[in-house]
Amino acid sequence: MTRHSSCPSSHVTLCRPFFSLLFASALVLILGSAAQAAISGINSPITSTGSVNWDDTNSFDPILTPGVTNTGPSTSPWNGSLLSLPTTTDPVTFDFANGDMSASFAGNSYALNLTNVTNAQMVGNTGFADLMFTFDVEYQLDALGLPTQPTLYPNFAVTGTVQPGGFALVSGFINYDGVNTAGTISTLDTVNYNSLWNTPGPFGGTAFGNPTFGNTPILVANTTLRMYGQIHFMVDPATINANSFQVPEPSTLFLGCLGTAGLLFAARRRRARAASASCRARLSRNSSNSA
Repeated sequence: MTRHSSCPSSHVTLCRPFFSLLFASALVLILGSAAQAAISGINSPITSTGSVNWDDTNSFDPILTPGVTNTGPSTSPWNGSLLSLPTTTDPVTFDFANGDMSASFAGNSYALNLTNVTNAQMVGNTGFADLMFTFDVEYQLDALGLPTQPTLYPNFAVTGTVQPGGFALVSGFINYDGVNTAGTISTLDTVNYNSLWNTPGPFGGTAFGNPTFGNTPILVANTTLRMYGQIHFMVDPATINANSFQVPEPSTLFLGCLGTAGLLFAARRRRARAASASCRARLSRNSSNSA
């Protein structure tokens, strides 16, 4: 009597349900993490402030008369709502500028938003004009705290025109302070900006932020994440237009997690197929021997 070896029936019958359950569990964990309301608000009137300031006093018209405009909205406390500099024209140089700023949050995500940004220095003027956004936002964390995650910051889609001998510059920094699990208040990360366009004519591109670390650590429940700094849009003489977009995008974070789960699922499935093929080969050999 010949004894036939066989593949474990439980392996064959449970293979598909097991992997389906694994993949579904990964999705539940990802979606559950994304749904956490780890940031509960922006602290005001305690610490958060914001301002948009356009300084044209360093710009000179063709007969070297300086601009007289140094103005813009400023608010303290600031709850992150839209802070807007309407289109403002200097009466001497005829330079003009405008721009909007807001701060927002959703779940574990937070954002500084600079939109409708324009700073324009007229042809024939000299010196420079500076449009500056200053902010200090204190995000309140809830009882879940904030998990370790990529540092969130804006990049800027930029267009404009540089006059001969001039430049357009995006510069500045964002600091991130928080309370880590050791109970220490410290700077968690810094993002720096320094993008220059100085070739005469129209230009377009991205002003990139450069984080020092690229991640923020786990932050203690019921404490705060502070985001503060300055962003400058300077022209000499040139025109610059800019709008921010968040890095990394929330959808990118989700898809990255989903991709990881998918790779795990694919690897498990390949191993299961290899095991199944091996079992079928053994069954075939045993059948041949019996015959």
